[in-house]
This record gives sequence, C-alpha cells and structure tokens, in this order.
Amino acid sequence: MREFFKENKLTLARLFLAVGILITAAVLGGYNQTASVVLYLLSYALGACLIVFKGFVDLFKDRRIGEKMLMTVASVGAIVIGEYFEAALIAILFEIGELIEDMAVTSSRNSLETLSAIRPDKARIKDTGETVMSECVEVGAVLEVLAGERIPLDGIVVDSIGSVDTSVITGESAPRSVRTGDEVFSGCLNLSSVLYVQVTRGYKQSAAQRIIDLSVNALDKKTRNEKFIRKFANIYTPIVILLAIIVAAIPPLIDNMNFSLWIYRACSLLAISCPCALVISVPLAYFCAIGYASKKGVLIKSSSVIEALQGINTVAFDKTGTLTKSDLHVTKVEAVGNRSKIDVLKYIGIAELKSNHPIASAVAYEAKKLKLTIEEGSNYMEYAGKGVECDSPYGHIKAGTRTFVDATTGINSGTVFVSVDGEYVGYIGIGDELKENSKIAFERLHKLKVNKKIILSGDKKSKVDIVAKTLSADGAYSNLLPENKLEAIEDIIDTTPGCKIAYCGDGINDLPSLARADVGIAMGAIGSDAAVEKSDVVIMDDDVSKIPLAIKIAKRTRRVVLENIIFAIGAKVALLVLSIIGILPLFIAVIGDVGLLILTVINAIRAGR
Repeated sequence: MREFFKENKLTLARLFLAVGILITAAVLGGYNQTASVVLYLLSYALGACLIVFKGFVDLFKDRRIGEKMLMTVASVGAIVIGEYFEAALIAILFEIGELIEDMAVTSSRNSLETLSAIRPDKARIKDTGETVMSECVEVGAVLEVLAGERIPLDGIVVDSIGSVDTSVITGESAPRSVRTGDEVFSGCLNLSSVLYVQVTRGYKQSAAQRIIDLSVNALDKKTRNEKFIRKFANIYTPIVILLAIIVAAIPPLIDNMNFSLWIYRACSLLAISCPCALVISVPLAYFCAIGYASKKGVLIKSSSVIEALQGINTVAFDKTGTLTKSDLHVTKVEAVGNRSKIDVLKYIGIAELKSNHPIASAVAYEAKKLKLTIEEGSNYMEYAGKGVECDSPYGHIKAGTRTFVDATTGINSGTVFVSVDGEYVGYIGIGDELKENSKIAFERLHKLKVNKKIILSGDKKSKVDIVAKTLSADGAYSNLLPENKLEAIEDIIDTTPGCKIAYCGDGINDLPSLARADVGIAMGAIGSDAAVEKSDVVIMDDDVSKIPLAIKIAKRTRRVVLENIIFAIGAKVALLVLSIIGILPLFIAVIGDVGLLILTVINAIRAGR
C-alpha cells in the first residue's frame, strides 16, 4: 500500500490542492462572486484535467464512449448552466473513485505477485563459491543454500539433509524434512543446515516462475460474466448519453423552455450513470479469489475456471497418489500356531531384505516403525511372480504366494504368506494407505452438494472397493488403463443428467481424463509440464482436501459477483429515476456513484478472504 501512495503522490497532491481551492471558492462566494468563479474553474481544471484527456482519448483513439467521457459531458454541462461548484466537485469525486479503483486492483495484483519478491535472483555455485544470476544457472549445476536463504531453482537435494518451509509453493505452514534424493522447489526457505541442490529445471521453468506466470495470465482470461459486463458497458453508455440528450432537449419544450433545469437533470443523469462499479467489481472479485487460492496452495488458471468450478456436481478421483499414498504399506499381520505377529513380520523382513520389490520396502518401513532388528540371511533365491526364500538363524524361510509357501489360511489379494522350515506360520496384508485428508475431502464435498464422488483406478477390484467403502464413494471403476479412465469419464457423463464433472489425478498418467473433464485438477504436479498444461487447477501439494476448498472459493466468488451485479444495476436504476424527476442534486448523484463503487469494491474483496 505504501508503494501505491508513493506512485500516486502527484495525483494525491493535485487533488488536495483542488479540494483546498474548492473550499476557498465556496467561502469567497459570499464576498466576491467573480473571484469565486475563477477559483471554481481552477479547482475544476485541477480535478478534471486527466478525466477530460482520457475521455477524448477513448473517444477518438479507441472509438469508445467511456465513463470518463460521461463525466466530462456532465461537468462541462454543469459549467454551461452556471453550476461551477458542482462541476468541480464532480471532477474531484470521480478522481477519488478512480484512485480507490486503482488501489483495490493494485492490492490484489500485489497479492498474486508476492512470489516475485521471494524468488531469489542470485544463486551460489557449490564448487566455486561464486554467486551468479539465477537465470544464468544451467541444469545439473549444484547450488549451495545456507540456512535462512531461499532456494533459487528447482532441484534435487544431494549429500545433505535439512528442513524447508514450503508455504509459498504449497500453502502449508508446517516445515518439511528433506534429505538426499528429495525434490525441492524454488522460493522455499531453508530453515536449518546447509543444503546442496542439483538444479533440475531452468529459471523460467521453476515452480515459483510457473506460479507467477499462471496467476498473472489468469487476468487475461475472461469469464462469461466479465464479458457480459464489458459488452453491457459498451452498449449502456451510448444509450445513457442519448437519454441525457432527450432529457435536456424535449421536456423544456413542454416546461416553458426551462432548459437550465432540464440540462441540470441531464447532467445528474450522466454523473450517476457511470458503469465503473460493475466494470471494476466483477473482474476484481475473480482476481481476489485467484490470489486467495494461490496463497492456500491452489493454483486456479483463469477466472473462467472459477465459473466452471462453482457448477461442479460430480468429482472423479484417481486412487493411487490422489486418495491413497503412492507407497505400499503393511495393512495387516496374522500369525498361526504359537508364533507372534512380530515373529511373522520379522521372518518376512529377513526374506525380503535383498529384494527390490515394493513389498520389500513396505515390510522394511513397518519393521523400522516397530524398531525391529532384521537379521541378514544367506543363500537368497528370488522367483519372479512367486516369492523369495533364504536361510536364517530361525530356519529356512519362504515368503510369497499361497502356493509357493503352501499356506492353508489367509486372504489372497495383497497378501504375503510365510513358512519356516516348511511350517506355515502366518501372513501379512499389503495395500494402499489412505491419505489423512481423503475422508475429510469427501465429507466436505458432500456438504457442498457435490452429489457424486467416484473412484477410478487401475488397481484390482477388491482393493478399490475397500477404499470406496471407507470413503463412502458413490461408485468405483477398477482395472482401468489410462484410456479406460477416459471411457469411464464418458460413461459417468452419459449416465448422469446435467453432469458437470471434475477429474482429480496425479498429473502423469491421467492427462486424457484431465483434459476431458469440465475441470481437470492435477494433484501435487507443479513440477510436471504436462500436468500444468492440461489441467485447469493445480493443487501444489498432495492435500486432497483442497479440492473442496477450491469449489467453495468458486461458489463464494459467484455469489459475490451476482450480489454486485444485482446491487449495482438496481441502485443505478433507482438513482437514474431520481435524477430525471429532479429529486437528486448533481453533487449527490456523484457522491452516490462513488459510494456505489466503494461498496461493490469492498464486497468484491470478500472473494479473497
């Protein structure tokens, strides 16, 4: 805000001077009428110089009759009939309204461009210690980022561990621990030790730059409401001028040639008829909403997407990576005979110790979580699609399918069976783990009257059905290839009357579905070129509960826009009628117009809170 006042200090000084002269002229009017008129005209000139200039630019260069030309005609008309005080007041109040409008837009733009200030322009090369411009750093270079510094470019952590604040990218305030191999994004703050980051994307492709570009470019994409308001203003303004001419010319022929009175009323009509309250408040509401969403880690690519989001009544989710964590985990441990569950987990851990299979990682993670010591076996043999076997301090262990182990009990799907010296001792269940916020997301979508929540997955039916039941989904498709997911989207649309569907995927193998849906939502995909290009909304982390947040923002924005349209048009019509019948003085008409602008702007800003 300080920058705004600094940039407009000359305009503010000019208006303060115009107000001072106007007050002086009003006081002097009782003593010296001629001096008073001269001061009124000087005050008018100071207040109206830019308005008149821009009004004629709109008329002759852009061939458009805008609100500034309306004010020019209204103020000059007031001077013609001798209403010097009101002519000067019109100009000053209109300039104040223009400043309020600019201040609201500047504030919203600054909120979207915050990342520009926190994206480092310089980077430190590890090998040389040299500091260079970030845009000159090549992919593959290793950067040194000290504690308290922001990461200049996207990359992978090498030979270091630490903690980073990712709030500017994901909207999450909780710090995230990182270690060798983890991906980090530009703009994130290094909170602890020195981090070494190998650059994976150039300056223009970095996460921070993507967010800035997408957020600012969103302003250029108009919604149907915005286009309607612009067209409305272009048609409305000439009609108002024609109506003012009729009011000034025809009634005096009936009213004893009282041109002065009717010209005054025509000027009041022009003063109140400026459509600026509509023209600024509608796009401002969308602008504020996009800025607010970006602060929460939700990147909405255009105001037209907000329009589409508010009408969503069906949401389809990819399962793995969206509703569930990508990594497998141990869901169940069962022991047979006199063996304990800890024994079963330990035996399978020993057998899987040398395997690269995802199941081995899940078992190792569970053992680590329980602080189990997994001894190393010998004579390891792995049989593709069947299992593994080895010798151990506890005997010969076999772990794998039911037939490989010769198991007698246990479920088939997602199960690893284990035997020791030929004796079946138990099994573990392996499956997806629901993300913490998946159930919250489904509950919030239900409250937002999103009537259908459907899961699409390439996984087995038994696994998908468990997730669907846990989340109370309204349907589930399983065993789907990427092209089958697109067919499932088409099937949902065909079988759901009035379907407006959003599709949420991890942004990698879901591109056809993201593109086909009314709104494509990519989860945690700020680093993916394809996902950012094909999706309409990017959730910058993996928090699925931000999907209902995006829909809620869209619904609130739509409500604010409709409130402004109805209120502004209703108030304009009432004030126009009062102006024509002579109840509304000229200066009150201008105050009413500025007041209407202020109220609609304040209401528009609510969309970003």
